[in-house]
Amino acid sequence: MSVVSTAWGKTLLAGLVSLMLGVGAVALPAPAVADTAPVNPADPATPATVTADPLPTAQINGVAWAQVVVGNTVYVAGRFTRVRPAGAAPGTQETVRNNLLAYDIRTGELITSFAPDLNAQALAITASPDGSRIYVGGDFTQADGQTRYNLAAYDTATGRLVSDFRPAFNSQVAALAATNDRVFAGGWFTAVGGTARRNLAAISANGTLLPWAPVPGPGNTTAPATSVSALVVTGNGNQVVAGGRFGTLNGVAAVGVGALDATSGATKPFAVNQVVTNQGQNAAVNSLSTDGTSVYGTAYNYFGPGNLEGSFKATANGGQVEWINDCRGDTYSSFPSNGVLYMATHAHDCSTIGGFPEQNPRVNLFGTAVSLAATGTVGNRSAELTGKPAPSLLPWFPTFYSGTYTGQFQAGWSVTGNSQYVVYGGEFPGVNGSEQQGLVRFAVSSLAPNRVGPRATGTFGPSVSTVPGAVRITWKAVHDRDNEHLTYRVYRDESNSAPVCEVTRPSRWWDLPTYGCADTGASAGSHRWLVVASDAAGNELASSWVTATVGAANSGPSGTYGDLVAADGASAHWSLGELSGSTAYDRVGTRDMTMNSGVTRNQAGALAGDGGTAFSFNGTSTGFLATTAAATSPQVFSVEAWVQTTSRTGGKIVGYGNRATGTSTSYDRHVFMDAAGRLHFGVWNGAQQRVGTTATYNDGRWHHVVASLSHRGMELYVDGVLAGTRPQVTAANPYSGFWRVGGDRGWQSAAEFFAGQIDEVAVYPTALSAQQVAGHNTTGRTGQVPNTAPSAVFSAAVADLAVAVDGSGSADADGSVASYAWEFGDGGTGTGVTASHGYAAAGSYTVRLTVTDDDGATASTSRVVTVTAPAAEPEPQPEPQPGDGALAVDAFDREVVSGWGTADRGGAWTVGGSGSTSVTGGAGQLSAEARRNASALLAGVSSLDAAVQAELVVPELATGGGTYVSVATRRGGTSDYRLLLRYRGDGVVEVMLARHVNGVETILTGTALSGGYSPGQSVTVRFETEGTGTTTLRAKAWASGAPEPAAWLVTGTDSTAALQREGAVFLYEYVSGSATRASTVRVDDLWVGAAGTAPGEPTGTPVDPAPVNQAPSASFTAVPTELSAAFDGSGSADADGSVASY
Repeated sequence: MSVVSTAWGKTLLAGLVSLMLGVGAVALPAPAVADTAPVNPADPATPATVTADPLPTAQINGVAWAQVVVGNTVYVAGRFTRVRPAGAAPGTQETVRNNLLAYDIRTGELITSFAPDLNAQALAITASPDGSRIYVGGDFTQADGQTRYNLAAYDTATGRLVSDFRPAFNSQVAALAATNDRVFAGGWFTAVGGTARRNLAAISANGTLLPWAPVPGPGNTTAPATSVSALVVTGNGNQVVAGGRFGTLNGVAAVGVGALDATSGATKPFAVNQVVTNQGQNAAVNSLSTDGTSVYGTAYNYFGPGNLEGSFKATANGGQVEWINDCRGDTYSSFPSNGVLYMATHAHDCSTIGGFPEQNPRVNLFGTAVSLAATGTVGNRSAELTGKPAPSLLPWFPTFYSGTYTGQFQAGWSVTGNSQYVVYGGEFPGVNGSEQQGLVRFAVSSLAPNRVGPRATGTFGPSVSTVPGAVRITWKAVHDRDNEHLTYRVYRDESNSAPVCEVTRPSRWWDLPTYGCADTGASAGSHRWLVVASDAAGNELASSWVTATVGAANSGPSGTYGDLVAADGASAHWSLGELSGSTAYDRVGTRDMTMNSGVTRNQAGALAGDGGTAFSFNGTSTGFLATTAAATSPQVFSVEAWVQTTSRTGGKIVGYGNRATGTSTSYDRHVFMDAAGRLHFGVWNGAQQRVGTTATYNDGRWHHVVASLSHRGMELYVDGVLAGTRPQVTAANPYSGFWRVGGDRGWQSAAEFFAGQIDEVAVYPTALSAQQVAGHNTTGRTGQVPNTAPSAVFSAAVADLAVAVDGSGSADADGSVASYAWEFGDGGTGTGVTASHGYAAAGSYTVRLTVTDDDGATASTSRVVTVTAPAAEPEPQPEPQPGDGALAVDAFDREVVSGWGTADRGGAWTVGGSGSTSVTGGAGQLSAEARRNASALLAGVSSLDAAVQAELVVPELATGGGTYVSVATRRGGTSDYRLLLRYRGDGVVEVMLARHVNGVETILTGTALSGGYSPGQSVTVRFETEGTGTTTLRAKAWASGAPEPAAWLVTGTDSTAALQREGAVFLYEYVSGSATRASTVRVDDLWVGAAGTAPGEPTGTPVDPAPVNQAPSASFTAVPTELSAAFDGSGSADADGSVASY
């Protein structure tokens, strides 16, 4: 249930109120580790998703209710009157489209040849399986000027209305499904062409009403309803599945969803309607989709009798439940593709399927994805759903902004696509900080720019502390919208040196653990550390530097086993090698343990060749260790320890409990030994779940124990070998507690406290693989580390359509790199340390390097390169005319998905920053979210005395500290002079002159722009720098199209030595950290010339004008004789030449 009504709220129900339901504990699905580059893409629990990059797409001025894809065409039905290109501000560059349009799924561009016209909203759309026809249903009575009552058909080849298809429904058509020879309709109607039909009907392709007439009936609820909101055809056209508000079909119980024979209309069994209880005026099944073998339904509930707000998967034949997605938050549409179900929703609590819990304040996710495979079971929320199979919530979290058009504050209402693209339609104004109204595309990684990178919640900065023998660097994890696993590299002193450690760790936006590693090589003295997070596509986020002083006693050699534990992703590692004190230090995190009096240090350790020690536990209530800060118990984990005992009473070795002192009242996730010496692993999910050994291990020898819980189930390893498993148990009861070593309250058949030695305890946020477990056991017993995989690193240089790559930065810590294999993202491949490749078309491509070491281990890395077509050979130009002396000109009359391409004059643009850049709709765009920036550098223009003029548009003002836009000259490195405009949320624009030297900005002077600023207004700015030694800076700004003011708005001087040289032109946007949403600046009609000149004026040094020719003087005499006269003009003269003729 939700704060908005369900669409099929297309009927625009009243706004809803939230209901918070209690969350219990049963076997939740383990969070999946999928993303755009999953660890194991072959695992059905972790399929690869599309990326979270929103691709430029046509925009609408209303709402899109439904979509269908035919080939490469997306047909969109809704309530709107205008469409405009991606990047265009509302009200600009608009084309009339009334309630129906089509665009190309590959480019996002409007298909201009299809120009239908419906006189009221369209609510449903479907296509015949052969793609020859689309059917559109809704509230309209006219289509393309012809009478059509609520249903129309269009020929996809011609784009024309089908003239002989004209059935007349007496009210709204809200659902459609088709075969090649008929279309099935559902909605809120009672007759078709005067013949009675109650909310369901079938029409032949020639427009004839068919005898198919099933009857949806009310259910057992105080507010019954019978409308139909969803239809889908399955079984090769033999079956129709209907969804809606009904409780029966043909008098047979079918709550919210049911199956019908496609010929007779008879009710067929569909078992999921005995589980889902959504029906009536306040609950419904509101969409259906299919992949041929399964049917996917979505639902809503508003204090009604419904029990589902998420989605379900059922067999197409018989409707048997395959899984239930019990996320809370109404769900409006779904689309299955490549092992993933994408949904349009406003989910706010997915805790019962192992996802994010309810947040305070509430967080709604408007686009989510789950696995098509069942990976666990539903947690305890409703009796009908608890314990049912459940999918995994996948780490795909684009940020949709809620819209206001319908008054329901929803974002997406519809999702569909094909094998390469996923497309959303709705009323959202933007996605991921970019303005993108109503329609948006996402693509598989090979077609996407892959620019969505790591993001920090709060400050991303490491902390440094000292532990015996090492410096501990810890940091709060960051997260990524489409990658769960991020790689963190820790650098000491310099970021261009080799990292002191590198770890790959999982995180999601609601679950940001503290991670860390130990630097054992720091010499005594002052050092600084930096953490850089990167995703699978190579996008990076760097922390701030932190400085600390290392004492001589705090540096030491690295431990072989400890390095392996850290490399395999431990979130906590207690080596138990301390010789004094009452603390057991966490070597990779911050969860130190407190030692009680029944623990003895400095016992012989488990590891061969290590020289380290272990702790001994006396088997009493004082013999245990515990962490000191409570944390939520993990749902996916491995816990590891080495144990040695001859005890005949057993006891708890390691486990989780809700108390750090005494004994716990909630306790599980434990490994314990029974009195006979058998080992057990147990979790609690409403009942005891355990797996144990038949062999005994109280033989006085060291034994290696690992217990894991994940979507693979419960697993117990002893001495490197799998000793037991329970695959059906995938989650445990969540509670707040502490890790404890050596004892706590336990289950029957064992003492509470352990008598024996324990060494090298570690916890991991993932389930260790069998290979990793075996490797730890081998290393602990031999001191020899299994082969370490190499690291893959490469650089890429782009020239026009070619890329040159260099993998020489790759390395193998314990050997050498034996081979290099390249994939260039377009099917091309290569080998060798270096390689080159030419592309056939401009665009962004993912280049992947896979290196193999001398022992056969591999590693891969990817990065996105953007190539552009070479500039055409310049045509012969006429002799320069006055005003044709520009150094650079760019009208941005091109489309570039990522980057700015090449200027009309001045060379290629180089883009940067943590935001996004594109060229669309006749302007270059810089877009960024809060605390982010985007930039564009025109390096081909280097000038000392320069003038830059451009038109700037900020479509929407950011809140908080506003948006900062800079136009800069003399850019070199990170230094320049700049015109800085601060667009504040109250409409004030501050115009400032500044110098920017090595990242430090100093304001020289400033004022406010007269008249303020309205969002979307175009302002022309000119900025000049002139002179050396002392540089004069001046700028003006005025409304584009208005007369240019004669006077400069701001002027200043500066003599900073570092800026008394030539430099490039640079444009930059920064959005303040207090802004609540992203901001975009659009740049158009850029011109760069010499200082003192402007567009349309000559450039260069003026010369004296040529002297003006002076007219001659005319003088003559006349001597008359009778009827004749003699004339003499010799007195005429020319002061600056000679008289040429008389």
